Amino acid sequence: MRYLALALAGVAASVLAAPALATACSLTDITPTATACSGGYVGNVLDNSPPDVVTQQAALAALGFIWDGTNFSGFPKLSGLGGATTIDFPGLLNGTTIFGIHVGGSGGGQTTFYKFNAGTDLDAFTLNLARSSDAVLYTTGDPGSVPEPISWALMLGGFGTIGGLMRSRGKAAVYFG
Repeated sequence: MRYLALALAGVAASVLAAPALATACSLTDITPTATACSGGYVGNVLDNSPPDVVTQQAALAALGFIWDGTNFSGFPKLSGLGGATTIDFPGLLNGTTIFGIHVGGSGGGQTTFYKFNAGTDLDAFTLNLARSSDAVLYTTGDPGSVPEPISWALMLGGFGTIGGLMRSRGKAAVYFG
């Protein structure tokens, strides 16, 4: 009997430690249609409190996006959406886009994470759910972005190598005949 009580206590502790799910998400919750979704986590988990960061990391990993949890302030966050169904983050969305959204009232509702293909230069998308309150954009492609410093370094190194090879070659003799 004692072992049964310990086993039940262990199960209860693991259930309490895991983030609770409200309802399953649907790929048709947004337009354009999502390619994947993760959630409905109970409450608004779109802040940087330690338990919420862990929940976000798990939800994003389920969508194939790894987030280290340290650069939260760099993500565009929309607060106080007031039930809006048109979600318009600053800038244009391109390619694979991943975001999280909270729907429902303060202290309740649920948070769901979606992955979709924004195509090229999508300005806004539609949320097919009522009562939106907060949204966070985690990633979107950007075809007009500036290359990363490592890309610049590789490109300059390549040009330097080509220039060095051209300089070390002997001069070709040209005869006009």
